[in-house]
Amino acid sequence: MAQHAPLTRFYHHLFSQWGKAHGLHTISELICHRLSMDFAVKKAVLIVAYKAHWKLLFSMHGEEVSHHFPPVEWPDYIGIPFYQITKAIRRGEPFVDDIGYNRRVWLPLKRHSVIMGCLVIDLPKISANEHLREDDFSQLATLLAAELDASLVNETIQDEHAGRRTAERELQIRLDEQHNLYLQLQALHDISFKLWRATSMDNMLFTAVDEAKRALCIDRLAIFLFKEHGRMQGTWGTDLQGNTVDERYFESAIPDMWFANHTVENKEYLVVEKNTPIIHDLKPVGVLGWSAYLSLWDEDTPIGWIACDNLISGGPIHDYQQHILKQFGFMVSQHFVRRKAEESLISLNAELEQRVTERTNELQRANAQLEIMSRQDPLTGVANRRMFDTRFIEEWRRAERHQLPISLLVIDVDHFKHYNDHYGHAAGDDCLRAIAQALSSLERRAGALFARYGGEEFVLLLPGQDNFAAKYAAKRALMTVQHLQLPRENGADSAPNIVTISVGGCTVIPSAQISPTKFFERTDAALYEAKSKGRNQYVIG
Repeated sequence: MAQHAPLTRFYHHLFSQWGKAHGLHTISELICHRLSMDFAVKKAVLIVAYKAHWKLLFSMHGEEVSHHFPPVEWPDYIGIPFYQITKAIRRGEPFVDDIGYNRRVWLPLKRHSVIMGCLVIDLPKISANEHLREDDFSQLATLLAAELDASLVNETIQDEHAGRRTAERELQIRLDEQHNLYLQLQALHDISFKLWRATSMDNMLFTAVDEAKRALCIDRLAIFLFKEHGRMQGTWGTDLQGNTVDERYFESAIPDMWFANHTVENKEYLVVEKNTPIIHDLKPVGVLGWSAYLSLWDEDTPIGWIACDNLISGGPIHDYQQHILKQFGFMVSQHFVRRKAEESLISLNAELEQRVTERTNELQRANAQLEIMSRQDPLTGVANRRMFDTRFIEEWRRAERHQLPISLLVIDVDHFKHYNDHYGHAAGDDCLRAIAQALSSLERRAGALFARYGGEEFVLLLPGQDNFAAKYAAKRALMTVQHLQLPRENGADSAPNIVTISVGGCTVIPSAQISPTKFFERTDAALYEAKSKGRNQYVIG
């Protein structure tokens, strides 16, 4: 690393503040801030591998720093063609381009031999930056790669869990609202027991008419509800003989009569007119008597009225009856509003439960997919190195505990670089997929694991299997790949005209004299020996 003041200052501040940063967002701002302060950088972007695609994690333009999580598709406004990004990633090593007034530094971020992102920095061509080289930022690339490796998975899980917590909070809010509503309804139970027990809005209106006639000694009673555009709708009422009947057939404009204007304009619950023609279906029935109208309210909004009269008996209305009728009108209003709110809440609750169920299912699918992604190689679909490392240690300890043999094969595709250079990376990916799928079913005994170790290299873990079984598995692997008949041009050393593999293997019974690392090194040495002997063969140590 070049030793000059800006670079020394850059790493000094970076190292002193890195450990205090919380997450990728803070680290992104820290890097951009130090690049701007120490090297006058105005433009920097970071692209990362996210869900099998290259996406933008953060960008700096001037003094503006944008962080995106989840990472977003590569936007056009960045000004860097995407093909240049992929070219830099394939190159795999830091390098510098001259771009007008800037020197563009390309820093592929590598972790465990896997490139997981690329940091691009435009260094202004100023005297302070003249001696800077791409290698001067290698420590930055290493630090950032390690942070990405730890943080991307963690932030993805947190992002998925945040959605679940939001749904749970919404459900709790709705449950609290429902609980408060039922407490209010319970307070009304003592004065309206039968209305409270009604099974529906229609049943409640029927009960109000039928019970009020009997309990309040009213000859006839009917409930009308207001609709939009100045119209009203009948519900349950009383015929000319005093029977409770369904009057939902009745609908008309709100009549321009004295009781309609009086109750609405004066916001009164009750108006009574004596010695007046009695009305049925808005028509006089030829009898003089008293009529009463109880207005129904939802706070300050009129929602309907109850019509009463003395058509059957012709008896007078007493003062105490008027007070009872007013209380009855208030009670029906409250039950109507409560019942309407309750039915809306039931509908809303059903909708909310459906949404929570859908969100829960989505989260379960996302978690299942995340679990698979964490253990599966995205290119070939077989187990990845992380899965192998975990299982390798587990099976080693089991073999050590029970003093059983354990075998390991390391498989390498012969002349794969030459194949990639000649046929292209897309064909190379197809080749690796075909080989992985063919070899993944090679060994199905309990505990066996086939995984992609990295690049064109695969491993086959054979717990409980001895040297003879390892040789047999290696021989079958060679034949399986040969039978694929994947065509290729000759390699550097008279290789056959089909794709082949080399296999190195080793079998041990774990003891204190050998560690898992030494065991793997022996296996790798056997692979090297197989390749040095001409490839397309196996060596089992």
